[in-house]
Amino acid sequence: MKGRWLFGDRDCLVRDLVRDYCKVCGILTDQRRRFEADGTVSFTALRSLLGEAIRKGVFWRLKDTAHHLFRGSSRAADTATNTVTDAPPHNSAEKNALGAVIDWCVGYAFHECVKLREDAFQRQHYANRLAQIGRLEQVAPDIFNPLRGLAGQTGESSSRELARISHVLGHGLRVLTLYLAGENLNRPLARWLVCEDNLARQAFGQEYENLLFSLYGENREQMYVMAARDFLDAGRHEPARTMLLEAKAKGFLQAEGQGFLARLERGDEEPGMGMCSVCDRKHCLPALFRAGENRP
Repeated sequence: MKGRWLFGDRDCLVRDLVRDYCKVCGILTDQRRRFEADGTVSFTALRSLLGEAIRKGVFWRLKDTAHHLFRGSSRAADTATNTVTDAPPHNSAEKNALGAVIDWCVGYAFHECVKLREDAFQRQHYANRLAQIGRLEQVAPDIFNPLRGLAGQTGESSSRELARISHVLGHGLRVLTLYLAGENLNRPLARWLVCEDNLARQAFGQEYENLLFSLYGENREQMYVMAARDFLDAGRHEPARTMLLEAKAKGFLQAEGQGFLARLERGDEEPGMGMCSVCDRKHCLPALFRAGENRP
């Protein structure tokens, strides 16, 4: 049942992967700028970013999402496609290989960030305490001097960890751009990209236009149509209409989008249209339900 659940919820997991990847990149970019300015990183910010087993931070959730998607994606798709006809081919060998690289990048950067957090703790507490001890008249130089350089070594370690994290996450973003090709029908992802355009642009940087082209080619209209349909699937008519009006004002709507907007204006498209998020069929049993019909 786990594999069937993963397949049925895949669109949302892909959306969560992109969303949390962008959030992690934004937080770590701020920490890198802080380090470049004053040579420190915030232990509190890193602790919140990573979290703990009972209260996971966004980076920990990102790592879990990557593991769910990329370490179980082949088994999930194989299981689901045995019972769901016309299932999207998300388990190609090339896509699995790209997913494995993304999963590795996320996991490696996560554990580098754990080390960075520990360095921040050392610098915040032990480096300051050592400096206080060094000012005591009772501490002889031959007792203190062998420890004097350790605080500087902690800073060097932080610099190397930040460099590795930036390199690995940056490469992961480029691979993610390739991985997302073929996700043009992913409604939750399209809605997030439209609603969080600024965050996505900041995270992907120069790769952002490549990302949108990888997803939608020259047909930028499709992103807004998919996003509006996701709002409708959630029973939210007015946000869907507003989004399409904004797309029209920007010149992105063509015949399909304008027809969709016109039907919304007339009230022909009702919230919760009965569209299955897995197989994209209308007026049918959800694919996830059908996938489980023959389970033991």
